[in-house]
Amino acid sequence: MADLSPAGPGLSTAQYAGRRLSEALLPLELAPRKQLQLSAISRWNALRGIRVGLVAAALLLMLIGANLATPLYPVLQQRLGLNPLDTTVLFTVYVFALVPVLAAVGHWSDHLGRRALILPAVALAAAGDAVFATAGSFWQLAAGRAVQGVAVGLSTGAAGAALGDLLPDRPTLAAKLTLACSAGGVALGPLVGAALTNDADPLLGPFLPHAVALLALCVPLALLHPRMPGPHRPPASPPRITTPAHLRPRRLRLPRTGRREFLLAAAAGFLSYAVFGVYLALAPAFSSTLLHTRSPLAGAAVAALLLGSSAAAQLLVPPTSDRVVVAAGLTGLAAGLGLLTAATATGTPALLYVGSVLAGACQGIAFRSLFTATVAALDPARRGSELSALWVIVYLGSSAPIIAVGALVRSYGLLPAVTAFALTAATAALALAATVLHRPRHPAPTTPRP
Repeated sequence: MADLSPAGPGLSTAQYAGRRLSEALLPLELAPRKQLQLSAISRWNALRGIRVGLVAAALLLMLIGANLATPLYPVLQQRLGLNPLDTTVLFTVYVFALVPVLAAVGHWSDHLGRRALILPAVALAAAGDAVFATAGSFWQLAAGRAVQGVAVGLSTGAAGAALGDLLPDRPTLAAKLTLACSAGGVALGPLVGAALTNDADPLLGPFLPHAVALLALCVPLALLHPRMPGPHRPPASPPRITTPAHLRPRRLRLPRTGRREFLLAAAAGFLSYAVFGVYLALAPAFSSTLLHTRSPLAGAAVAALLLGSSAAAQLLVPPTSDRVVVAAGLTGLAAGLGLLTAATATGTPALLYVGSVLAGACQGIAFRSLFTATVAALDPARRGSELSALWVIVYLGSSAPIIAVGALVRSYGLLPAVTAFALTAATAALALAATVLHRPRHPAPTTPRP
């Protein structure tokens, strides 16, 4: 994967005699291939397609792992005495671990390189699997969720930026892969968790194979040469030396270019992840109440309908800059949530299925179009940090709204709480659609006085 180590044009190998490998890699990352005489294991100079596949696999696998436990929460509630509020807290523990890491180190990949964050994140996600698989109490579950959050926080901005680096001539494909792997991982996680669970040890069945898959992915990531061959390499930049000052936590800032696109994408992402989070946290219990079944696969299927429809729309439907289409997507999200409230009022499962598919597909169309426009407007030199700022806002949607819904469940019951959330989110989606349709006014140019 291009730019999995820091960028900089090549200098002669003799200038780095006796220096540590981590220092020598810094300016040589974009050096001609013949100049690279490294004593490291990173010698596999894979083609671009393989590098893209490895980045996408890392992002997909980590998000699958973060959602493996979704269909298992009803079982865990019975065994460990958890309540719906505890379940929503477990989801927010993940976000509260993810967001500070993303905010503090999101810019590191712009200086240390993409692989410097992706590889440790994959290994850390495997460690999170081990903690979760052996958990026997609420606090152990919370610790496992926190480790998973740190891993995803390390890799989210770096993976998106790496795909942008690897596909500079195809930015739309880079954005498509980033979002499809994110939504696809969240959608597949509950299905994989439900399929691999067993009654004897519901946590070990899903998390052990997933940890093995993550550790297996670490091998090609470690062997991969930081220099990508072929004609699609990023342009060389001036020599750059990374100092500790470059790695200090920074305040999150809006991008210098494309600020309106950034804010619209952030608002749509916040709303989307609030809906996703409530589905993932409460879909198993909600489905068992509405569908009168205790099957883990039933709850996983309901969550996967929403998230899978979103991922499919992002993969299959081309992004658009047409404000009317984006606003229609947000309106469709509101309509899908309206069908969810109708399903709770009438006890009709068909409305739940149709509403989930409609909301997911329309959300995917709208968010991907806004996200693609934002990525195209970002400064390539600051892509990692600015994408991290965007994802911080997006992931915050999976925190406070879910805690609020969990508190409502405890006070008023599951179906009234989900109905209140769906109506609130639908109203927010309609308001955002109106904002997208509003054409910003540009100040008229002033005529200079003679």
